[in-house]
Parts: sequence; C-alpha cells; structure tokens
Amino acid sequence: MDHGYRVAGIVWKILMAKGGYGPREIRDICFLALLHDVGAYKTDEISRLVQFEMENAENHAIYGYLFIRYFSPFADMAPCILHHHTPWRTLEQVEGMSARQKEIAQIIFLADRIDIGAFYERCGWDGCVERIQSLKGYLFQPELADLVLDPGFSVTREELSWDYEGGWKQVMNRPYSAQEINDCMMMLVYTIDFRSRHTVTHTITTTCVSWEIACLMGLDETYRHQIACGAILHDAGKIGVPVEILEYPGRLSPQAMTVMRTHVDMTEAIFGGEVDETVARIALRHHEKLDGSGYPRGLGAADLTVGERLVAVADIVSALSGTRSYKEAYSKDRVIRILEDMKGRGLIDGEIVDVFVEHYDLVMGRTRQECLPLIEKYRKIQEEFREMSGKRIRDWVLPRE
Repeated sequence: MDHGYRVAGIVWKILMAKGGYGPREIRDICFLALLHDVGAYKTDEISRLVQFEMENAENHAIYGYLFIRYFSPFADMAPCILHHHTPWRTLEQVEGMSARQKEIAQIIFLADRIDIGAFYERCGWDGCVERIQSLKGYLFQPELADLVLDPGFSVTREELSWDYEGGWKQVMNRPYSAQEINDCMMMLVYTIDFRSRHTVTHTITTTCVSWEIACLMGLDETYRHQIACGAILHDAGKIGVPVEILEYPGRLSPQAMTVMRTHVDMTEAIFGGEVDETVARIALRHHEKLDGSGYPRGLGAADLTVGERLVAVADIVSALSGTRSYKEAYSKDRVIRILEDMKGRGLIDGEIVDVFVEHYDLVMGRTRQECLPLIEKYRKIQEEFREMSGKRIRDWVLPRE
C-alpha cells in the first residue's frame, strides 16, 4: 500500500516545518512513522485503515506499541505508536507520556490522516485542510493543526510519492552504527515471524541451526556470518503473504501454494540490490533442490554453494521441528527420517545432513536455548495485549522496563 512510506514523508515535512528536532531524532521518528501500522500486519486490520475518522483502531495500535517496545531500537517512542490514533482531547489527559512523546504521536496521526484524505479518498489538499480545521482541538493538537493549516504549508501528490533520492536519502543522512543496523535487521525479522504464532521462532531456529552446522563443518568465520545473515533474512518476503495462507490448517491448494512461493521473489524485491551478494544468494536459494526440482529458479547441485545448501537444510529442520497450523512439532526420530529420505532422493546435501544428524542433540539443544527469550517475550506480548484490550485508551501506557 506504501501508506507507511508516504506517512513518513509527510512526518518529515511536518518536523522540518516545526523545528526543534535534530537530524538523528528526525531520522528515527521517520523510521518509526514508516512502521506506525506494523500492528496491522498482526491483527489484519489493514482494510480498516483508510477511514478519515478512525473506528476500532485500538487493536493494531496496541500490538504495534508492544512490538516496538519489545522488538525495536525505538522502545522509548513506543507510546507514540500506541496513541497514533488517539484524539488530542483524550491524549492531553494521558499520564505517563512526556510532552515530546505526545507531540510525536500527534505528528504521526496528522500525517496519517493527510495521506488517507489526499491519497485514498482523493479529497485533495483543500479537502484535508477543511477536515483538519473542523477537527482541530478534538482530534488534533491546535498548534500542530495550525502549522499544517498555514498557507505556506501544503502536500502535493508529487510529494506523497516521496522518491528515494529526494526523501529517504535526505532523512537517512545520519549513518547507522553496526549495532543499530543489527537491531533494525532483527526488527524486520520479528515483524515477519510474529504475524503467525506458528512462525515465532522459525527464523531464529533456522539461523541457529545454520550457525551450529557451519561451525561443526569448520567453515571460516566470515562465511559463517554471511550464512547467518542469509538465514536471518531468508523469509523477509513473507511480509507480503496473507496470514490466512501462512496459518492455513492443512495442505495448501495449488493456487495458495503459488502465492506462498512468491515470498522468495518478494524477498529479492525487498533487498533491492542493497544486500551483499553472497548473503542475498543464501537467502534467496533456500528452497532450491540439488536435483533442480526446487523454486524459484529450479537450480541444481552445480549452481548451489555450501552456504546455500546449508540454509536449505536448516530451514527444513526448523519447519519439521516446529509447530505449524497443520501439524505438531515432529520428534527427533521423525525429523532424521525425513532428512535421510530427502538426502537419499538427492534433494538436499548429504554431507550437511550427516553433520547435523551426528550432532542433533547438541545443535537442537543450543537452538532451544536461543529461542527461550523470544518465546517468553511472545508470551508477555500476548498477555499484555489481552490486558490492554480491556482498558480505556487513557490507561494504555505501560511503564518501560
């Protein structure tokens, strides 16, 4: 939908007009604005996000708040996501939020409504101005409303497209540290995996199994890290697969399977040529088979490197050992039996399977330990979501840990 992308652009324009925000803070707020509806990917409310006066927007706001709080580098701004649809008349009474947080929440809310009005409802800038004027003091903070109502401020359709060269490069001129890059990458992974309760630990399991096998095989450290990065990113494209397909309780129809398989192409589109080639190939080839029967390219043994073969095996191990909507976790014996069968049919690399089987308990034991904190966070999010869903809006804000 590109809604978040455009909202981030409008937020940037408001911040520049408002003043008082430094370059790094602007960068982070725009990134947060890009993610403002992240909760909708969990609660499937996207179809309800295109009304100017919001109704029943609480669920995606709550889940987005919890996600940002637990799984992003922007935890201190999580309340801004929680209240990005809260009317100003209510927000100004909320306790536990700073004036800065309330202002950021309102800026995102205002940008969101501008995009909905101008882009989806096609009411034009004049129509947006009329609505903002009528809702000033109720939905919108008067000072911010006056800022965008100023004759010198407007948003054109051209600005809504906010091209990469003119927009993001200008905002992202503050480079990220290695730790920030890692945190943002993991946030992307969690955004995808947390859409379905059956895939919460899938990427972490695939990554841990890949890393442990790579170590056991004596691969050099640089290549091990490339393998781990490829494993972390291998399912990025599943953000574009409908939840009803991800959680379908049975064998997928040919049509649904075709949609599911598009996640590899979507992963490549997300990479956009910006990911290291070795890492990208590892991520994009995890469904290829040695006999050429895999997808999306139908590559064969001669085309696939050790790292690409390794993550393909680890992905299968993760799928077999984890729960799915259509099955329980398989036992050790059953996992090994399936892997040996695939090895015998020439589908996956025999040496990699042998290393994994020989050290099964070690690899899976370490993997389970890596997954425990993630499982605990997921449990806490579900509990807090249920608790917050029953509260009044003004009581939503939780203390940061």
